[in-house]
Amino acid sequence: MRKGWLRLVSILILPACFLTAQPIRTANCVLELFIPDRIEIALSVPVVDLGEPRRENGRLYYERINAVRVDYRCNTQDDWEVRISTEDFRDGNRRIPISRLQWRTEDGIYQDMPTSGRYVVLARKRDHQPRAGLKHSKNISYRLELRGDEWGGTYFAPITYTLFVP
Repeated sequence: MRKGWLRLVSILILPACFLTAQPIRTANCVLELFIPDRIEIALSVPVVDLGEPRRENGRLYYERINAVRVDYRCNTQDDWEVRISTEDFRDGNRRIPISRLQWRTEDGIYQDMPTSGRYVVLARKRDHQPRAGLKHSKNISYRLELRGDEWGGTYFAPITYTLFVP
């Protein structure tokens, strides 16, 4: 009986040894994909009306809270910036210097607009690390205090938001 048992076990073990002695076979695959550059900037409104003037501490001013939302996204390796530039308010030949206009983000304090031909940085890539390539938004509020030397009229000033990628 032992011989039969040993024979049966050896018959079962021998094929198992041959099966495990087979070399393991592998194959490699290389995946390739292309992620396009996404450089986007958008404004929530094309025109901002500063509304009706208000009086505070004897001063007359216009203010629009969250006047425009700036949405931007850039997934490049470059150090990009979102810049604000503008020109003076104009009504025909009359003008109000744009530096009188103040702006702020929802979490900031008011600061003067840059003079014509200059810009100020709203956001940078390094401000959004490690998620610089995702879509971001900033709400901008404006405030214009009148000094009393302005003439009546309807004044316009272009404000340009630029996503600058070197």
